[in-house]
Amino acid sequence: MTVRKNQAALTSEEKRAFTNALLELKRTGRYDRFVTTHNGFIMSDTDSGDRVGHRSPSFLPWHRRFLLEFEAALQAVDASVSLPYWDWTADRTTRSSLWAADFLGGTGRARDGQVMDGPFAYATGKWEIAVRVDGRNYLRRALGEGVAQLPTKAEVDAVLAMPVYDMAPWNSSSNGFRNNLEGWRGAN
Repeated sequence: MTVRKNQAALTSEEKRAFTNALLELKRTGRYDRFVTTHNGFIMSDTDSGDRVGHRSPSFLPWHRRFLLEFEAALQAVDASVSLPYWDWTADRTTRSSLWAADFLGGTGRARDGQVMDGPFAYATGKWEIAVRVDGRNYLRRALGEGVAQLPTKAEVDAVLAMPVYDMAPWNSSSNGFRNNLEGWRGAN
């Protein structure tokens, strides 16, 4: 049975096993295949076209299946690894242990967003971005910047209390739990 832990509760050994499994998926190209699959659905899922992974009632089941397959790939590398979760309602800062150098690495440098520490920093030579949305071949982050903010605990609770999963017209303008969870609408 897989037991998922809050990333804040992972031991040093568990963090290292997780990042090593990710690095192995990256080395073999399996990680990039997951990125390509997800990108294909982001780009093709529109309100006026096919909607499978996003903007439709299948958002949660599609992503559940996707994450289960991703976790299985990690476990094929190391059976002790499971996907950790991040409870950002308890720790939403850029100093969260999630972003520490011994786990996912921190925010990027100011001039170009390039992540400079942790196992996925470009300088390690182990995490070159092959499936690109722009010409950069390094991982970029700008933690805490921009207009999007993670939901607060009150906002999460409000969405979890919504009694209707989804409703017509079954796209990004629908009201209900799925669309609020997906981020197309704010909590009521």
